[in-house]
Amino acid sequence: MRVMSWTRCRGLDWSHSLFCLTLLLWTRSMSGLADFSDYLTRIITSHSAHACDGQPLRLHCPRHSTISIQSAFYGSGEVQLCGVDPHPSLRAHNHSCSAFTALQKLLSECQSHRDCQMPVNHLLFGKDPCPGTTKYLHVDYKCKPTEHKKHVVCEGETMVLRCKPPRVLNIYAAVYGRRLGHTDTCPSHLTRPPPFECLNHEAVHLVSKSCYSKQKCAVPVSNQTFRDPCFPGTRKYLSVIYSCVPQSLLRVADPNIVSLTSSPSVGTEKDLDEPFPKGSRRPDNSGAMMSNSLLTYAYIKEHPEMAALLFTSSVCVGLLLTLLAVSVRVTCRTHWFRDHRLAPKLGSPTVKYQEDDEDEDDDDTDEEEDDHEGTGRSLLSATERKAIYGWEEVTYVSEAAERAERIERREMIMQEIWMNAYLNGSSC
Repeated sequence: MRVMSWTRCRGLDWSHSLFCLTLLLWTRSMSGLADFSDYLTRIITSHSAHACDGQPLRLHCPRHSTISIQSAFYGSGEVQLCGVDPHPSLRAHNHSCSAFTALQKLLSECQSHRDCQMPVNHLLFGKDPCPGTTKYLHVDYKCKPTEHKKHVVCEGETMVLRCKPPRVLNIYAAVYGRRLGHTDTCPSHLTRPPPFECLNHEAVHLVSKSCYSKQKCAVPVSNQTFRDPCFPGTRKYLSVIYSCVPQSLLRVADPNIVSLTSSPSVGTEKDLDEPFPKGSRRPDNSGAMMSNSLLTYAYIKEHPEMAALLFTSSVCVGLLLTLLAVSVRVTCRTHWFRDHRLAPKLGSPTVKYQEDDEDEDDDDTDEEEDDHEGTGRSLLSATERKAIYGWEEVTYVSEAAERAERIERREMIMQEIWMNAYLNGSSC
């Protein structure tokens, strides 16, 4: 009885330990999925940061992504982000002012970096645009993934960007002009390229307005579309960095794109349904399944350690659940067999007769079994008693036959022994 109780306690402790370990692994897996969701959100949506004079400004992107500056503003605007102005008269005179070098400064300091921190001071941007006025630096940026697409189109042509459904375009950077040293890109045989860079980084706003959250867009590359940053006669080009993201994921990250995606100009619902006829058996959510598969592949490729941890955790959880199920099954079967073995002991005296076949004290044994039989009968119903009585009669008949056969064998053995002893004595 003590051994059985100790086994039960150990079984409970082991099951509790398995449950705790399973819960720990499940929590770790959920945290990994939460990190994955946060990573996707940060590389899809736009971010903004601001800091007042004398405060540090920090821009940060997750792993496998870099900062892509969209816009920058330093000065004093209509929105008061830095509290009450100490000189309201000067603010009324300089209602809105800004430094035109803010974007170029942020591009030189933070572009293509994962983490960037810089103090906000008017000395960084040249001449103070608003002397004696509280100013601030406001930056809009995106986290550009390391794996992206790049498309370059020369001046005078039309840039066409497209993604396969159900994915849509997400623009990270767009520059119109000419970089220094890129003589092989859109060469001009009439004029030589300038010895300096002439770039228009504000082209990202026009490209994003035309292509963001769409499956296909066309942008003419010309000075009429973008501001000319170079000398007249310089041949320029448009360089765009973008990626194709699932439309459902982008809609969750940015709810404001619902009206943009429903625009009939590019990628209407009719155009999307044309590749699949009405009689097709293709499921409606196959695009979402494909996008989820692509996201899973991208995450595994960019986070091999986390993917390996999640896979190992899932395998361990499966094995622990299997062991728990097997242990519960074995325990239940053990209790079931034990209960069914104890039931005949309460209902019939055959066990005692089988154990004491060679015992000569039949009267004492019968009395003990009669006591047990009386106790068992009091716990049984009338129908069960009839069945037990019938079984006892058969048992008594079979036992009487067995005893007679054993007695006959004993007598035969005794006769053989006596005959052998007699023959040996007579021969001597």
